[in-house]
Amino acid sequence: MVKNLGQKGRVQESRMRLGTWNIGTLTGKSMEVVEVMVRRRINIMCLQETKWVGLKAKDLENSGFKLWYSGTNRTRNGVGIIVDKTLTQDVVDVKRVGDRIMAIKIVIGQELINVISAYAPQVGLDTSSKEKFWEDLGDLVQRIAQTEKLFIGGDLNGHVGRETGNYGGFHGGHGFGERNEDGEAILDFAMAYDLFLANTFFKKREEHVITYKSGSSKTQIDFLLMRKGDHITCKDCKVIPGKSLANQHRLLVMDVHIKRVRKKNKTWKCPRTRWWNLKGEKQVIFKEKVITQCVWDREGEASQRWDSMASCIQKVAKEVLGESKGFAPHQKESWWWNEEVQTKVKAKKKCCKALYKDKTDENGERYRRAKQEAKKAVREAKLAAYDDMYKRLDTKEGELDIYNLARAREKKTMDLNQVRCIKDEDGKVLATENAVKDRLRGYFHNLFNEGHERSTSLGELSNSEECRNYSFYRRIRKEEVVVA
Repeated sequence: MVKNLGQKGRVQESRMRLGTWNIGTLTGKSMEVVEVMVRRRINIMCLQETKWVGLKAKDLENSGFKLWYSGTNRTRNGVGIIVDKTLTQDVVDVKRVGDRIMAIKIVIGQELINVISAYAPQVGLDTSSKEKFWEDLGDLVQRIAQTEKLFIGGDLNGHVGRETGNYGGFHGGHGFGERNEDGEAILDFAMAYDLFLANTFFKKREEHVITYKSGSSKTQIDFLLMRKGDHITCKDCKVIPGKSLANQHRLLVMDVHIKRVRKKNKTWKCPRTRWWNLKGEKQVIFKEKVITQCVWDREGEASQRWDSMASCIQKVAKEVLGESKGFAPHQKESWWWNEEVQTKVKAKKKCCKALYKDKTDENGERYRRAKQEAKKAVREAKLAAYDDMYKRLDTKEGELDIYNLARAREKKTMDLNQVRCIKDEDGKVLATENAVKDRLRGYFHNLFNEGHERSTSLGELSNSEECRNYSFYRRIRKEEVVVA
């Protein structure tokens, strides 16, 4: 369904798929999980039993996907959430509660979406551990506003059974097996926070209901929960069998419809002078042109002289050093890029277009040859750039390069790359542009105009005879102003 909003854009309901999976261990499986997400079109994946230590984030190489994880032991527990490349820049908040619970907040259009990955204690653990898990999860859910969407995916280690019983509206009546005590705890939690178990509301074959299978043992212990008020947006929920990454647990996915505001594409262009090319032969040419072309006027206002000099230097720099296209961040400048690589890549693109228009053997062979030459040029350019960098690392000037490398590595482990939203006085996240501006306007108004103690108010100064000062103050002379 599409609603027209004039020039502002259109509100369109688009499908989003969430998944949950007890992976057993994430070590050596991260790229395989990404491959499953791409093939099954999963946007957000909740992982349990990752067995990764740390409270960090990780960019999964060459995929654009990003993983947030939380863990304290390399042999057990650990949770994580993977977000695809279309949503990584929309994550605005991350919360971790031990090694069994974590949550992220995503802004999609004007919707605030909270996704929680949870891993409940196993059957053999003591009652206090289970009670603490449900208390921590309940506290996290309570801090989420009712106006925000909520999705919980996890291995909850309980059997809710096939029958609805006294949990109508929270259990859909299409579960599996018999209910046990841990299953009742799951349903009690859902009832307390007005949630429903999505994978019990769709009638499926047994293979699409069972989430854990080991030999002859078949159970349903992995669940996806969401608010009852958003029940209409849930279109499907099922198990996808046959995945070999986890020996016993199976992948559970859910399809929901989210409203997105689609605006007209605006070309963001900010070209930059290639100052990094100011070395070698170009440095000599730049110096000569600045001396010969720039007119150094020693008379006139300082501001005019400065503007004239700066504009002349910028003009010469653009002519000698060149100018970037300015389509960042979509097109990033590669630090190893050179003219030979650019020529080879352009030739490859030209051959690709020719092959697309006329798929002949000759065009195909020409494209394969151009592709190989482009790869070779890129490889040689990278090797030359790395050799130059390694040589500079041993020098004093190379300290800055080491710092930049360390800063880039540290940035990849940060939860948030950029801050797009702020919170109001009550801690609620503001997502829309107007709401953010109003919040900043009110904050700075209070910062500069309120909350300061004054010994005497303006009214008292204007009306009280005692506060008036009739002593003589001489007038400021013009010469004093000129000197100042």
